[in-house]
Formats: sequence, C-alpha cells, structure tokens
Amino acid sequence: MFSLGGATMMIRSTALLEESEILALLQEQGQPWAAPVANWKVETGEDSLGYPAIWVWVLLATNQKFELETSQGEFDKLEEIRKQVCERIANSGEKRWVYVRFRTKAGQEELDELERQEAALEEDQEAPA
Repeated sequence: MFSLGGATMMIRSTALLEESEILALLQEQGQPWAAPVANWKVETGEDSLGYPAIWVWVLLATNQKFELETSQGEFDKLEEIRKQVCERIANSGEKRWVYVRFRTKAGQEELDELERQEAALEEDQEAPA
C-alpha cells in the first residue's frame, strides 16, 4: 500500500518478464497446443487504460482465414489456446493482463513486409536531399 496526501493506492507487484522470457515460456515443450502453432509474437507495454499489459499473437500454421463461417470446433480450439497462453504466463508469476490475438503465419509475414516498406519510406523521407 502507498499513501499520498490522504489517498491510498494499492501497488501491485508484477513479475515484469521481458518479451524474450515470455516468448521462451510459450515455446517450452509441455502440454501440446490445441491447434498447430507456427510461431509467436510478443509485445509488452501499457494498454489503453494505462495498465501494464502483454500482447501475444498466436501465429497459426494453417492458411485458413478467420471468417464468420469458421466452425464452432475451430473457435473452441482458439479459445483453448487462449486459455493455455494465459495460464502458462500466469503460472510464471506474471500479473500483467494478457491480450491474446490470432493470425496466420502468412498474415504476419505480410504485416512484417508492410512494416519494412513503411520504415524504408520514412528513412528515405528523412534523408537529406
């Protein structure tokens, strides 16, 4: 507890794992994932409310697009992976909120390429003429 001018605030301790440590947790061998996972993308920071948070993108190996027609069984698999991710991170002692999102590996590769192109354009604009 922390007190300042009559206001009392609860200070929550968090494990504050580094992104690389969270990635290592997710890549550990153990309970198999509910669907084939090709890779992970992890970022940390503050969420829209200013609280410490972790974002995990599960990069699925499949080329299946996420559409409204996705079967209930597929949604159940994604929900199971989401639960597994949150449990694995929580079991490490981490207290930050975990946001779990899903993408295909190919979709992430497209986003990475767009980010590279954007960075190159910004670099070109900053270069002296």
